[in-house]
Amino acid sequence: MELERKLCRIFVLCLLAAQRSSEEVTQDNTNPGSDTSYFFYQDQSYPRDCKDILDQCSTKNATGAQVIQPNGYDAPFWIFCSGDWTVIQRRSDSLIDFSRGWDDYRDGFGFINANHWLGNKKLAHLTNQKTYELRIDIGTESGLTGFISYGSFRIIDEFSDYSLVSVGRSNDTLESAVTWCPANTIPGSCNRCIATCADPSGIVDCSNDCGDIQQTCICPPNYLMNGTNCIRQEDCGCYKEGQGVIADGVSYMAADCSERCSCSSGVLTCVSQSCAQDATCKEVNGVRDCICNEGFEGDGLICPSIRINRDCYDIMRYVSTESGEYSITPSGGTDGSFNVHCNMTIDGGGWTVIQRRVLISSRQDFNQDWDTYKSGFGSYSRGFWIGNEQIHHLTNQGDYELRIDMVNQDHSAYYAKYDLFRINAESDKYKMSGLGSFTGTAGYNALSYHHNEYFSTPDRDYDDYSSYHIADNYDSGWWYGYYYYYYYCDLNWMYNDDDVGYWYNPSGSNYLIYTEMKIRPRQTN
Repeated sequence: MELERKLCRIFVLCLLAAQRSSEEVTQDNTNPGSDTSYFFYQDQSYPRDCKDILDQCSTKNATGAQVIQPNGYDAPFWIFCSGDWTVIQRRSDSLIDFSRGWDDYRDGFGFINANHWLGNKKLAHLTNQKTYELRIDIGTESGLTGFISYGSFRIIDEFSDYSLVSVGRSNDTLESAVTWCPANTIPGSCNRCIATCADPSGIVDCSNDCGDIQQTCICPPNYLMNGTNCIRQEDCGCYKEGQGVIADGVSYMAADCSERCSCSSGVLTCVSQSCAQDATCKEVNGVRDCICNEGFEGDGLICPSIRINRDCYDIMRYVSTESGEYSITPSGGTDGSFNVHCNMTIDGGGWTVIQRRVLISSRQDFNQDWDTYKSGFGSYSRGFWIGNEQIHHLTNQGDYELRIDMVNQDHSAYYAKYDLFRINAESDKYKMSGLGSFTGTAGYNALSYHHNEYFSTPDRDYDDYSSYHIADNYDSGWWYGYYYYYYYCDLNWMYNDDDVGYWYNPSGSNYLIYTEMKIRPRQTN
């Protein structure tokens, strides 16, 4: 075979010992320094070749620039190792001129990690330490690659003109000696585990039988075996840019969990996704995925809560900071979960709304009987009462504070806030047993006149005025006491054309067009 334009690399295999790190010697190859310390080696001598380095290298990978000092050579110098082969020449283009004189070939030229000639003086010292073999790797312009191996290789010193005195060669012609590799492959050491498009790591199927074969044709870097051919990894069916080739049967998750890709029979399928609001994209046991947060369970895309949220304050802490309707389960309740409206914006949020009234044409009628006030009625948009049974269970699972927001007929907005609010069970007629200190802008502590009073409805008269049924007369349910007390506060009284409730306010109108009562666990600063 006529060799085309040759791309040659010559390697020398060394069978000696010891290694040093490449930082210990300066780049001029002549001044190793007098106080160098060695990273890899316990002894104080430089390695003599790349085999020497590899034998004692902790990583078992000597490929790259290294420093050696053959026996008898006056100073350590840099070489390039390819595994345990010591590279003495590389020529792959015309950037380095190889048409040089005696001195250059004696001392060496070029760059050790690119095109270069190591130097006859160094080569003579190298090859006279032990018996070395020579390997020449060749590549042609058409893409074929091949190599020639010689059983022994040695040159002598400058006095004898660096004569080649030993080259063990069993073939008479170059063509018969060269082992040629197909296009896209290069000569290399036989490996039982071959990286393929289906198994890019080369660890699943290690069935390749090397036998006595030490050298064979292998895929170059960034190429993978596909059938009997080596192809670029980008041409594998399951190549993912930025990730490489995904093995068959394996899934890949984007760093932010926004995309999941899986490979099946050489076909890559990618699906966009987003983690649930109550999930976090993170790595667990080496696998990245959407993982439901504490108190939630699911596949990470949907994470329903397994936490028992007792009120809207729990909802704000563990579920969502958005106002709206949520399900809660107060402790001690016998009816399980029920829906409430949560206000997450006013005064730090976390409020469970227990009453709301608005002056609109389709407003909710609050003239209801005892059982209806017990279970609750209405809707958030039209006005509602959450239910005395629910208020009782909510306010008895801890210390709760009450906030009442109001707007009067003058369209002035103000609020009243109490640091404690509690009502007793139905057996005690839902008595307002707890009402704490008053703060706010409402102008007067009007609700205090209803503290320790029972709840009354048009069909149940539990007020303190024996000759007058206040709830029946004012078509509402409330904690009424003496007759005149209702003039201080009644947020559920009968609808009129221009008001929905009453709060005594010395500095403005007492008649209200909007009310909202809400509770949350008492906050401590």
